[in-house]
Amino acid sequence: MKHDINFMDGINRKIEVRKAARRILDVDENADAEQLKKAYRRAAVKHHPDHNSGSDEANKKFTLIKCAYELLAFDKPCDELLEEVNSWQGVPKDGKYNLDSNWGRFLWWRERFYGSVNSPGEDDDKKKDRPNSCI
Repeated sequence: MKHDINFMDGINRKIEVRKAARRILDVDENADAEQLKKAYRRAAVKHHPDHNSGSDEANKKFTLIKCAYELLAFDKPCDELLEEVNSWQGVPKDGKYNLDSNWGRFLWWRERFYGSVNSPGEDDDKKKDRPNSCI
C-alpha cells in the first residue's frame, strides 16, 4: 500500500495546529464546548487590546486566541494560527525535547527508560545495571 506523503503531512499539520490551539487556550484534549468557552473568555479578557493599550503583542495574542477558539469550537481553520504554528517549528516547547515531533518523543523516551547515553561522572556499576540502548 503506497501512502501519499502530502496527505500524511496535511494530517500531521492539522494535528499540530489543534495542539497549538489547545495550548493557546490552555485546555486539555477532551475539553467540551463549555470548557472551551470559559477558556476563551478568560484568555480574551487577559489579552484584549483595550486592556493592553496599543500593545502589538496583545493584539496578536488576542487574534490567536480567537482563531484557536473558532478552530476547536466550530472547526473553522484560521491562517494566522497556521502561520504561528509554522513559526514554532524546530523550537523545543517542552523543555529539553520537542515533544511535538516523533524524534523528540523518541529521545525523551530513550532517556526516560535507558538513561542519558553520555552521563558525565556516572559510576561504572550504575552503567552495568542500566539496560543497553541500541542507539
